[in-house]
Amino acid sequence: MSKFIVQRIDSHSGEILDEMVDEMEFNTYKETEEYSLTCAGDFATGAEVLELAGRDFTNPDDVDFVVEEVV
Repeated sequence: MSKFIVQRIDSHSGEILDEMVDEMEFNTYKETEEYSLTCAGDFATGAEVLELAGRDFTNPDDVDFVVEEVV
């Protein structure tokens, strides 16, 4: 049975920035996709908070959260 994870990738280069293997593994694509959308929303919220605080942050447009199947 396949497992699925969420990867955070650079939206420009396609480089994998982070694999969330240790955090969450899912049994279905749909569950994983829902989690990836949550991650993207939380990332954008965090970036907004850091911007308002005058801190450095990674622009949410520069990263994508994608579903990857692992064997």
